[in-house]
Amino acid sequence: MQTTVETFYVSETINLIHDNEALATWNKKVEELGLEGQLQVLTKKDASPIPFLWMNSGIIATFETLCPTRVPIEKYDKTPIPVELLETVSLCKKEGYFDAIEVWYNEQEKDPVIVGYVFDKGRTDEERWMKLWYSKKYLIGRWADVKASLDTLTKKAMQIFRASEEVNIKQQIKDAQRRLEDLDTAVMSKFGSEMPSTDLPF
Repeated sequence: MQTTVETFYVSETINLIHDNEALATWNKKVEELGLEGQLQVLTKKDASPIPFLWMNSGIIATFETLCPTRVPIEKYDKTPIPVELLETVSLCKKEGYFDAIEVWYNEQEKDPVIVGYVFDKGRTDEERWMKLWYSKKYLIGRWADVKASLDTLTKKAMQIFRASEEVNIKQQIKDAQRRLEDLDTAVMSKFGSEMPSTDLPF
């Protein structure tokens, strides 16, 4: 079966990667307009803005559900990373877009995604997981046996999450019912005496 490879470039900024004139114009306009926020999408001087899809909370939730295991890309050893994505990662490293790059995957289905992190420069946390948690995340690429839109993947993740939550909630209900049935025993165990009459004066 042929592997499907997808990259998640943003059309509005992809032309700035190799077009120095366009990049210079973009930088000039950002500076003229005093757009401080736009400067945050630059990871280093003279590099283009990050040209990949920013992961909002919904996209993050989708891939956290579909791909719950995360490893630094240097440590990923489950399946070969397609050369097209290796070239994309090489560009990311050359341009210095990201502070960390990980592969997210599922042990059963694999279908990994590559995610880039930009650390919050205002944080002083030393622990790597804290930096990852509070970072901006960007979807770089994905490879799988079947091509699927983000909408399709989100719907699949929602179904998986709902089924898992339903199992958890039903188990919690069972556990609560069992505790309710054993409540008298728990009371007697705690107080060391018979249960009093329910006809109490208060």
